[in-house]
Amino acid sequence: MARGFVRFFGEILLTAGLLMLFYASYEVYGSQWETDREQQQLADGLDDAWSEERGPDSEPLPGSADSRLYVPSLDLDWVVVNGTEPDDIRYSPGRYTQFDSSPGGLGNYGIAAHRTPGLFWDLDLLAEGDVMVLEDGENFYTYEVFREETVLPEDFWVVTPDPFEEASEEDPARALLTLTTCAPKLNNTHRLIVWAELTETTPKSDGMPDSIAHMAPEA
Repeated sequence: MARGFVRFFGEILLTAGLLMLFYASYEVYGSQWETDREQQQLADGLDDAWSEERGPDSEPLPGSADSRLYVPSLDLDWVVVNGTEPDDIRYSPGRYTQFDSSPGGLGNYGIAAHRTPGLFWDLDLLAEGDVMVLEDGENFYTYEVFREETVLPEDFWVVTPDPFEEASEEDPARALLTLTTCAPKLNNTHRLIVWAELTETTPKSDGMPDSIAHMAPEA
């Protein structure tokens, strides 16, 4: 009888362990399907979002589509939404709206995303010299990575208009793109930061830049 109880108890522990493993796997990989679905819905309405006329004093709607980000070295692209609250970035990268910024504009276009497959899971694979491209309604903006750093969650300076200039009242003199995510993977004790600087602006009438031509929808 004792042997039967031990066997039964062992089977219970094994089943519980398998259930926990399946749950953890879903948390890491299962959400990618939901991310892909949400991204497709955002992409379907992106042109409409870009064509909407907004008043000069109107604020961007939280969770609304703002731009598209391409990372050719990872063969990934996403629609970027406005806002970085949990509901905004559940399935999308989100733009920090605390500072006035726009794709290709002077200042710092900061983007946050979860460290999950389908989003910024492999952000640590980016290296100095890699390019990223932002797209808005008129242009493609090519940025080149120049720095990567791991910081604490409270280090909000990383997305200020120019993180590498001492505080001043002068307007920022260069156009930056900053990506932020949790570090290490499956933890949130720190933040991984990747900075890039604008190197080229390509009007859409000229077609996609060579760096992302292979990512065109018809390719």
